Amino acid sequence: MSSFRFLLDEHVWGGLIKLGQETGAEVVLVQSQLPEGTNDEDVLALAASQQRILLTSNAQDFAPLAVKWFQDGRDHYGIIVVPGRTNRHLLSHALHHLVKNYTPTSFKNSFRFIQEFLPSP
Repeated sequence: MSSFRFLLDEHVWGGLIKLGQETGAEVVLVQSQLPEGTNDEDVLALAASQQRILLTSNAQDFAPLAVKWFQDGRDHYGIIVVPGRTNRHLLSHALHHLVKNYTPTSFKNSFRFIQEFLPSP
């Protein structure tokens, strides 16, 4: 089974790097690859070129960008929205559940929210 690869967008809690590593995923910060303030199109293009799922808190800009890429016939490896101020304990549960129960390819060209991956009580 292939392992998850994530690109962590600006303004997303950096602790997701450690949480990702605990699950066996590879997580890199966008700032380690692109200058701060790089436009969203270039961030998504970087994630796509590296076959990474983008973790972002910026649903407002990435939702229309996902639609544009679909209309243009461009592929990306998924966008998962992590709302700001999300409880870190919930993030941990959601990320562990996601990595355990899904495959990286199941996110291709999708736009999802991290809350979808919280385990059922």
